Parts: sequence; structure tokens; C-alpha cells
Amino acid sequence: MVLEWWELAIAIISAVAAVIATALEVRERLSRRRTPAPSPAPPSPEPDGRYDVFVSYTEADSESAELLASRLRTEGLRVFLAAWIGPGLVESLEKEGALLASANGVLLFSGATMNDSAIRDEYAALLQRAHSGGQRFIPVLVEDVELPPFARIRRPLDLRNPGTPEFDERLASLVRAVRPRSDAS
Repeated sequence: MVLEWWELAIAIISAVAAVIATALEVRERLSRRRTPAPSPAPPSPEPDGRYDVFVSYTEADSESAELLASRLRTEGLRVFLAAWIGPGLVESLEKEGALLASANGVLLFSGATMNDSAIRDEYAALLQRAHSGGQRFIPVLVEDVELPPFARIRRPLDLRNPGTPEFDERLASLVRAVRPRSDAS
């Protein structure tokens, strides 16, 4: 079988197109896999060991939690985020200490939240602290989900659409709600 010149040209063009398409697909996949920029250095608690906000979240919501915590830090608030726990520390002990040392508790709610037993424990602890008068508990929606009954009775904050003016306005209202009274101006 002898190929005509035009058949050979079509075969070469097809091969080049396949190589280019594969290269573009590989580049796209690699760009999605790139290691995210390192998180900012974890905040040190103030000398009194207190935090303004304890952020509770599932691993599935870690991106939303990082965004929220970083924005709160930018506003000058002392924020505890589990992802910022230093190496060599015991996560559960650090979380427990931070929860007790926080003036406010924020729990991010998504479809994964109440399926995580550790987060259900944090939810119970946040509620207990709120009921004993030691902490404000603020449910934050990061997905369209129905809140559990005890979260539903509180006024939740809708932060489902980052990058929108509504998100920024609602985040500003969260900052006002959790800012220590002596800092409020």
C-alpha cells in the first residue's frame, strides 16, 4: 500500500495535532496540581494566649477555611486554624486549647460537615461554649446545605460566593461581630 502525498500530509498534520492536544492537556493537569503557595506563618496567640476566632472545618472545606482565616487575619484578628498548627504538636490538644482560648467560634457548613465525627465533636463543644456564655457561635455556609437544628436557630452567615461584593460585605459583618470591643471603632 503506497500513500499518496496528500494522505501523508493529513497523517502528519493529525499526528502534530494529537501531540499539541496532549501537551496542552498535560500542561492543564500540571497547573491544577501545582503546590499552592505556602500558608502564611501561623499567627502566634497574643501574650495572654487568646484568639478572637476559632475556625472549625472539614478537610473538604480547607480551601474555604484558609481563605476565611487569612481574610480575618488581614483585618487584624487573631485566628486559630488547624492547618496552621506547627510541626510536632498534637492537633487535638492544640484545637482544644485554642477552642477554650477563643472568644468566638465559626463552623463552616457544607455537605461534608456533619459527616465528620471530629467536626461533630467541635460543633458540640462550640454549642456548649455558646450556651455557657463563654463564646459566640457563628454558623457559616460555604455550600447550600440545611443547617442542623441548633445551628439553624442562630443567624448564619452566607459565604458561598467568594470574590463577589456580597461575600465582601458579609465578611465585613463577620469582622464587626467578632472584633474585640476595645478594638471596635
